[in-house]
Amino acid sequence: MIREAVTCDRDACAALYLQPDDRPGLDLDELIERAGWVARPALLVRPGRDDQEVTGHTCPACTADRGPVLELGDCPACHGRAVDRLDGAHCLYCRTVTPHGDDEI
Repeated sequence: MIREAVTCDRDACAALYLQPDDRPGLDLDELIERAGWVARPALLVRPGRDDQEVTGHTCPACTADRGPVLELGDCPACHGRAVDRLDGAHCLYCRTVTPHGDDEI
């Protein structure tokens, strides 16, 4: 299956959002907003062409000034590295908490 992906536009940030397999029919823009990503308009100037509006993205870690994401891992929001705690996996960057499944307790 081919999935859409979004990357953070901040310099040196490796954050990544992959469209989940289990969310068919939901719009990617809606999914990234739910995950804490910010879409922003930007101007792209090309020689010989008019300014064109494009969309840039900022990951939840950079939005909260806790980025850039330097190590990739299993965080569903930014793919940053997470550490396991009693209540779930905590992302070191965006601080998303992913509860443990019933089989992991």
